[in-house]
Amino acid sequence: MKHVLLGTTALVAAGLVASNAQAAQGVQLGIGGYYVGAAGLILDQDDGTGDPGQHTRDVVFRQDVEVHFKGETTLDNGLTVGARIELEGQQSTDQIDEVWAYFKGGWGQVRFGDDDDATEQLHYLIPAAATAFGVDTPFFEFSNNHGGFTNGFNQTNSTVLNISGDATKILYFSPTFAGFSFAVSFAPDRRGEDTYSYWSGPGGTTYSNNTGQVQNVFAAALNFDHDFNGVSLATGIGFAEGQYEQTGGVTNNETTWGVDGHLIVSFSGFTIGGAGRYQQNFYSASGADLWTAGAGVTYNWDAWTVGLSYSHGDYEYWYSGSSSDTIDIVQITGRYDLGPGIELDAMIGYNTLDGGSGTGNADDDTWEAGVGFYIGF
Repeated sequence: MKHVLLGTTALVAAGLVASNAQAAQGVQLGIGGYYVGAAGLILDQDDGTGDPGQHTRDVVFRQDVEVHFKGETTLDNGLTVGARIELEGQQSTDQIDEVWAYFKGGWGQVRFGDDDDATEQLHYLIPAAATAFGVDTPFFEFSNNHGGFTNGFNQTNSTVLNISGDATKILYFSPTFAGFSFAVSFAPDRRGEDTYSYWSGPGGTTYSNNTGQVQNVFAAALNFDHDFNGVSLATGIGFAEGQYEQTGGVTNNETTWGVDGHLIVSFSGFTIGGAGRYQQNFYSASGADLWTAGAGVTYNWDAWTVGLSYSHGDYEYWYSGSSSDTIDIVQITGRYDLGPGIELDAMIGYNTLDGGSGTGNADDDTWEAGVGFYIGF
């Protein structure tokens, strides 16, 4: 995951409101998005009585589709103004995924709306050849280990921190100086996503005593991207923290915080690197922590790319803060580029869950394979 940032320093922003700027032309509307589809095959899994894989299918079809509406114009004073709305391509409880407006220029970019926080915006995932698959926040993972988790986690690992989710927030992206760039963001309330005028409650603002909800989430990230005579280096670190709320009208002082980071090197067709994440008190104000980390390597020649990746996740039980669920994933991935933004993907992998020693936990071992495609538009 590489997010390309636009812009460059923050001092000019003060003069934007005062200027009587006119657009050379109106906002130009564009449409983009993607379609990702895949077929998954379970080659072997634990599916006996009480196992997470019992009564499950060996074959599954999956898809993930979004349509992006984008409008942008550049004013006579050089300021670029735009907005973006991301619509889910299937019926969803979160039908509008992300939506934001932005202002950008030589001073950088300011963004307001429902979007990922600064830590995710600048974060790179563990290298994998296929867009649809991977060991770190993939589109698709076919293991059925979800039922074995005490904490109800999904069946894959993620090195993305993003404590505030897609809650309404304000973000600032800096320009790039000698390969360095940074981003900062603030969200008053994670529950603020998808609100247009008010959330059920007092009306003007949201409640500060929703048990388990995170508020006042601040995030910051620093990146360094540079090419050294054919060797590209991308490295960075992010930090975020917020406070949990509780009932009774009193804000809980319990804080959740975390860091993520990555180091990626590319040369002569190879991409080698890793990423990781640590978060304290990830499950309400429980004291339970998690960490995920992994590494991968890919090689590209002509239209072909192949890769090998590994990730490990450690998730403490929320009710004890001691014993942990762990998940390990290994995948071989491949991609063939049919044309610009169009690819065929393939994967074969092994996903294993150690459910720890808690009551009702179950281990799970899955051999899986998948083929799919990605169409960007």
